Amino acid sequence: MLLSWAMKIAALLPHVEVYGGVRRYIEIGNELSRRGYEFVLFNPEGTSPSWLKFYGKTKPFADLTRQSFDVGLCSEYSILPAFKDLKAKVKYFYFVLGSHKMEKEVIQGDYHLLANSEGLSLRIRKKYKVPCLKVAGGVNTGLFRPEPRTKSAQEFRILCYGRIHKRRKGIRYVIRAVESLAKSFPQIKLVFFDSIVGKDRLDPRLLIQTSVPFEFHLDCSQEELAWIFSQSDLYVSAEWRAGWSNPSAEAMACGVPVVCTSSGTQDFALHNRTALVVPLPFPFFLRKPIRKIIMDKDLRLRLSREGLKMIRKFKWPVLVDRLERIFQDSVKLK
Repeated sequence: MLLSWAMKIAALLPHVEVYGGVRRYIEIGNELSRRGYEFVLFNPEGTSPSWLKFYGKTKPFADLTRQSFDVGLCSEYSILPAFKDLKAKVKYFYFVLGSHKMEKEVIQGDYHLLANSEGLSLRIRKKYKVPCLKVAGGVNTGLFRPEPRTKSAQEFRILCYGRIHKRRKGIRYVIRAVESLAKSFPQIKLVFFDSIVGKDRLDPRLLIQTSVPFEFHLDCSQEELAWIFSQSDLYVSAEWRAGWSNPSAEAMACGVPVVCTSSGTQDFALHNRTALVVPLPFPFFLRKPIRKIIMDKDLRLRLSREGLKMIRKFKWPVLVDRLERIFQDSVKLK
């Protein structure tokens, strides 16, 4: 039975704001839509994303029971009741973050399991002794790509995600590590980016306190964000509970050297080959690799070159190739 071009796929999200997990579904939906599948993105109000072009359909949760699908996708624990209402032959829970209090409930539910990184897939398999397929990626290399540097060569620009109120992002650790180096390297400038999102609508700029010169880019378009990456000398990630680290992947795709933890980067950050990987996110461990990259131009160039080659293996179409095979095989068995 040939299912190509026939499958109907639905995904559920709690909102369509600027989050990495939301990007994943928009990019996947776009690629599946290009291939001729019907892809419907359900969210509470049926809102279309305003920050990233979406080529599929959007519908509100009120329409969940009005149509049947071949495949259903969800990653968010808070909307599991809505996911249960979805009519689909096969349902996949796609882990994008680990160690949630409702994780065991999902494992015991009637779902097939996917994970967006090697680390997360391995953790689920080991802890619960259940199959959990790795579907890792991705990055939009058409948007995030190397561009000529136009910023002052006198600055060494260290880029960091700006969602400082999310402790698991480790942003305060990056700031402290950079502050300890600033006296030796006065050319350092910190660069942050983020968007105002969530129920509390916090402005992250108000939470940054540092003696290091910095700039903060807020509510950028995706094109502006790609330009900010390309104008940076180093990207630093100190996350400790990530699935797939979108900013680290996007930095690599822009040819920017990366210092990171293994959280969310295991698939593409190979220590001293494509990135410098630290064992823990604390300032003590971050300082040395940041110093090395500032001082060693050859190292910067090598990590830039090898990181770029590696991350191109994780384009969204490559991820969707795998998803497509998984979905088709599972629907055939129904």
